[in-house]
Amino acid sequence: MGDLRPERWAMTHKGQLKTAGMFVEFGPVRSTEPQESIFDHVTGEELPDIGQVVGYLNAGHVLIDVMDVADDPFEPTRQVMNGSTVLTDGDWLWRKDFAYFVRRHHVAVPEGFLALIRERNGVVPDRDVAELTACSQQARQLMF
Repeated sequence: MGDLRPERWAMTHKGQLKTAGMFVEFGPVRSTEPQESIFDHVTGEELPDIGQVVGYLNAGHVLIDVMDVADDPFEPTRQVMNGSTVLTDGDWLWRKDFAYFVRRHHVAVPEGFLALIRERNGVVPDRDVAELTACSQQARQLMF
């Protein structure tokens, strides 16, 4: 495994972590990018490696753990638990419910993120405390 010292990791991660699944339907976030609607990201087709992709999304490191219940915007009578929880792999930030929406409603995973998941064979890399602390600071700035 490569050099994972915090200063080395920080040098390779200039700028903000990329985000996925932070749609306008779930409330505002502090981002330089405008929030988009989840409805504009439905592909209509299931990914051929859906199990691997959803497994990766569910296996992210928890940065902000939120106990909540939210309505599914596609099926308002259906609710999703802990959707606001924020996870990371050290490169991307996403909401816990993103995996649910990818599987159930075929919401698209950003191309760069999908390529990274596949490159890693669906395995979220280990991160040390310093790395996750830096990621959690960015997550807090984004969410609160």
